[in-house]
Amino acid sequence: MTVLLALMLAAAVVALVLGVTGGRRVGRVVLVAEVVMLVAMLDVHVPALHVVPAPFWALLLGGCAMGTAAVDRWRRRSRPGGDHLHALGMLLGAVFVLLAGGHAGARVGAAVDAGHSHGVVLLPVGVAVAVHAGVVLWNVVGGRVPRVESVRRAASLVSVLAMGAMVVVH
Repeated sequence: MTVLLALMLAAAVVALVLGVTGGRRVGRVVLVAEVVMLVAMLDVHVPALHVVPAPFWALLLGGCAMGTAAVDRWRRRSRPGGDHLHALGMLLGAVFVLLAGGHAGARVGAAVDAGHSHGVVLLPVGVAVAVHAGVVLWNVVGGRVPRVESVRRAASLVSVLAMGAMVVVH
C-alpha cells in the first residue's frame, strides 16, 4: 500500500510539474483539479489524516471533472489538442475516493461486508479504467500529442491507475 501511495504521489507531482512548466500549459482549472484529486486521495488513504469525509471529496472531484470538461470544451477552438480525457480521469478519481472512503471507515468486523458491497461496482469501474487507459495510451504512443504532453498524460494515467490499485488492495 505504501508503494502504491508513493507511486500515486510521485506520478501526480510529475503531472503537475509538467502541466505548469510544459511547452503547452494545461491551464489553471486542470491544475487545480489535479491538486484536489491528489489531496483527496492523500486524505482518504493516509490513516493519520481523514480530515474530510470521502463523499465530500467525491462531490468536489465530480465538480472538478465537470469544470474541467466545460473549460476544455470552451477552449477547444483555440487549443484543438486539449486533453479531453482529463474529466474521465477525475470522475474515476471520485469513484476511487468513494470506494476507498468506505474501506477507511469500516471497522475490522465490517471490513468484509464493505468489500463485498463494492464488488458490484468494480466491474463497470474496471471497464471504465481499461477504456480510459487504452485511449490515453493510444494517444500517447501514437504520437498524437507533443512529447512533454505525452509524459504528463502518462504520469496522470499512472496516478489514476495507482489510485485504483490502492482501492483494490485496501
